[in-house]
Amino acid sequence: MRATIRDVAKKANVSLMTVSRVANKKGNISKATATKVLKAIKELDYRPNITARSLAAKKSDFIAIIVPDISNPFFSEMVKGAEDFARENGYNIFLGDTEGKVELEKEYIDAAINRMADGIILVAPRLKDNLICKINDNIPLVIVDRSINKNDVLQVYIDNLKGAMSAVEYLINLNHKHIAFLSGPKDVLDSLQREKGYIMALKKHNIPINPKLMLTSDFKFESGRYAFEKFFSNYPKPTAIFASNDIMAFGLIQRAHEMNVKVPKDVSIVGFDDISLSSLVNPPLTTVRHPMLKMGIKAVELLINKLDNQLDTKINFNLENTLIVRKSTRKIK
Repeated sequence: MRATIRDVAKKANVSLMTVSRVANKKGNISKATATKVLKAIKELDYRPNITARSLAAKKSDFIAIIVPDISNPFFSEMVKGAEDFARENGYNIFLGDTEGKVELEKEYIDAAINRMADGIILVAPRLKDNLICKINDNIPLVIVDRSINKNDVLQVYIDNLKGAMSAVEYLINLNHKHIAFLSGPKDVLDSLQREKGYIMALKKHNIPINPKLMLTSDFKFESGRYAFEKFFSNYPKPTAIFASNDIMAFGLIQRAHEMNVKVPKDVSIVGFDDISLSSLVNPPLTTVRHPMLKMGIKAVELLINKLDNQLDTKINFNLENTLIVRKSTRKIK
């Protein structure tokens, strides 16, 4: 039969409260008493009833992290940062992969609330702002990689528009005029902001917008391959391509190799995110660094501060992105 807290108290000759304080590392207990209780716990192989403890304390010590696609290195790196920081601060992680589906987002959110998660770290690019506000009313929440105009919702994000502009202006400064753009889905805010940054950069430098050099896609590798064929079947052919994420840029590079188009001799390619593989592809990819690891860490830090009632007045964190120049781009005449 499984040992109970009463068995530990009896063996250590202490009160139930003392066992509880030692097990939960709370209260002022003498070293001698704590040693005696810990010895009894070990000998009896006592394991606290976590569900009961959570109900009593109204605290479960676990955080739900909900992301659209854990197979995407962008999200896996963000989750790693969040999980490592959570563990260092005594929290466990419940991970939900929604596959980009709003229905699954809602299911995981309901599951987190029903399982009494202490809070949620949410990456939900398609979820409506009003639904995010409703979630925030029911459970402590931090949204990642997007911003909404609500002062009571904790947010960690980057300036996608500014990052896209910096990438396109870099290509313009390399004398590129025919710059193609491969966007992500139209219903994802990141995609819309990066497209806006692309257009603003071209307009700023008086370069005409050519619809034939703009394609909408889905952030997938195969979409990059398809887009490269599409761009190079039109005239004029682009001298540079800016992709909304690194995964699609990898697809562009692979198809370029297959079609005997040299990168960057014949076409320069720029991505967005700077996932770990970006420095390993051939050629190494010029890209906008999206600080995923740091975003995960900051999101958990904000959530824990909220749980501990230690939030300062700043609840929106716009982290800096940086253009990382590698070998996939070059200056043309």
